[in-house]
Amino acid sequence: MLSTGVKSLDELLGGGIAPGVLTQIYGGFATGKTTLAVQVGLLSRGKIAYIDTEGGFSPERLSQMATARGLDPEEALQRFILFTPSDFKEQRRSVGGLKKIVDGTFSLVVVDSLTAHYRVEENRRGLSAELGKQLQVLLWIARKNSIPVVIINQVHFDSRAERMKPVAEHTLNYRTKDILRLDRLNVPGLRVAVLERHRFRPEGGMVHFRITEKGIEEALSGENVE
Repeated sequence: MLSTGVKSLDELLGGGIAPGVLTQIYGGFATGKTTLAVQVGLLSRGKIAYIDTEGGFSPERLSQMATARGLDPEEALQRFILFTPSDFKEQRRSVGGLKKIVDGTFSLVVVDSLTAHYRVEENRRGLSAELGKQLQVLLWIARKNSIPVVIINQVHFDSRAERMKPVAEHTLNYRTKDILRLDRLNVPGLRVAVLERHRFRPEGGMVHFRITEKGIEEALSGENVE
């Protein structure tokens, strides 16, 4: 298990981010998805393979988080192995290439996000199978190396359901065993994490957390979350 750095969130997840499975973290813009994924990697001891499809990974932010936690920012930066595919085809190559790169020195794989390039493709229906293949490769990596793989996902408005739903929901939900949704609240810096599915924890549990210079932290006791 890898810790999120937030005790209540670890407890919600049954101890942390689990090895050998795909964990999906999804939510709207600026809900803390990238910050959470980076923090899990920062607090781990090994290398992190980070596929950044949206340009959201910030070395400056990582350095800020490391420094605020009393960690060596240079050492932290060296542990993050960054891949920046510019389209869906490059993403496929990046994911496939991980099979030769990830070994026992790695503690985490992150894809942030898996669906950004997929969303802009015109023939998305035909690419669903390819998305499934990428997830299968990532699951193989998670199992072979007994490490967690975090899949960041975006949301879209489903007019039929009249609510926000994860992109490529059926394809991703079929292969991701633990699913965490992040939402913004009216209080600046405050977020809520909702456990939508888990292998052994009850669904629907939630915890509040803050986004700070350290990354994410426990919500303050008595903080207004309405």
